[in-house]
Amino acid sequence: MKPSATFGRRMRIVAWCAGLMLVGFAAQAGDKENYAAKVKENDATIGVIAGVINYVCPKIAPKGSAMCTTDDAVGKAVALATHIEEGKPVQNQRAADQFADAVEQFKQHIPLRQKAAQYAKNGDFRNAFGYEEFAFQYLVKTATQGINAKKMVDGE
Repeated sequence: MKPSATFGRRMRIVAWCAGLMLVGFAAQAGDKENYAAKVKENDATIGVIAGVINYVCPKIAPKGSAMCTTDDAVGKAVALATHIEEGKPVQNQRAADQFADAVEQFKQHIPLRQKAAQYAKNGDFRNAFGYEEFAFQYLVKTATQGINAKKMVDGE
């Protein structure tokens, strides 16, 4: 009786280990899907931020300035933020301060997304997702400050 009891216990251990492996594979597949979804969400959020930049830039920059004429929203944002940080005149200083802070928040997300991409390249989608999620937090801060600037230029 003892040999078969030992065999049964070993089989349960093998089955348990196999179950853990399957759960691990399923979690990895879920991690990859979660990562892909978060990348898509972050990209869409950046699209919204670009829309806010395109709206706000000409209402903050000095009238007649060429810094808001480019199609590159990030280029506009950097040019305007640099202008603001240098203390040069703007149409709405309160909105400009919010805008400059939004640009600083946006800069913080870039290295996090680079780390996420590196983890994904190495097949570690759990950490890749984590870094994309962390980047999303900065994008939310960016969007919030951008919307605050929009409200200020609109007189709200």
